[in-house]
Amino acid sequence: MQLKKVFPGTSVSSIVKAVHSVQRNAAALGIIGAVALFWTSLSFFSVLESTFNIVYGRPNRPFLRGKVLALIMLIALLATLFGGLLAGSVGFDVLRRYAPGIAGNGAVAYGLSLVVSLSAVFLFLVAVYYLLTNAKLHLVDVLPGAAVAAVLLEASFQVLPIYVRLSSISIALRAFGAPALLLVWLYVMANAIVFGAEINSCRSARREAALQEAPGIA
Repeated sequence: MQLKKVFPGTSVSSIVKAVHSVQRNAAALGIIGAVALFWTSLSFFSVLESTFNIVYGRPNRPFLRGKVLALIMLIALLATLFGGLLAGSVGFDVLRRYAPGIAGNGAVAYGLSLVVSLSAVFLFLVAVYYLLTNAKLHLVDVLPGAAVAAVLLEASFQVLPIYVRLSSISIALRAFGAPALLLVWLYVMANAIVFGAEINSCRSARREAALQEAPGIA
């Protein structure tokens, strides 16, 4: 009856047949989905590389070299996420065992989660700015842009739950829809990352201009 309500124009037997077909081909569909997810993840880092190179006015790396670098970044990101989740769970258990007052304090827990999240975003941005850009950069060159972009991204992370809570109250916000919200959020995130790269590029250009003018002044 529930399936009939969800799909009023389709017979229950057709729906059950489709579900059984999906179940029979679950392994093949899982492999296809995993491959698609893997390729999409590689494309994400490739797009970041192309964007940063455009900002710096540099050419892209050769295709295979760029994909290998994207694969290394993907593996490093997955390892970092796993390590972060493991450290977070272990750290919470340690706090709950030896400092239950801190673990049970909502404000302290929120502050710690904010610091950890901001630090993780900052380290991720430092890595992608430094490694993906096809230019000779020092680590200090990417820190200002990474700091600004990390703050902007973290602010977007904090605004999203507020919108979700308000959307349950306001019909107008609910009508905006989750897909549209996701697209807007991704647009804001992309612009924040590019803005950080622009900051780093402008600082590098000013430093190079100053170095070129120095011999003439002398």
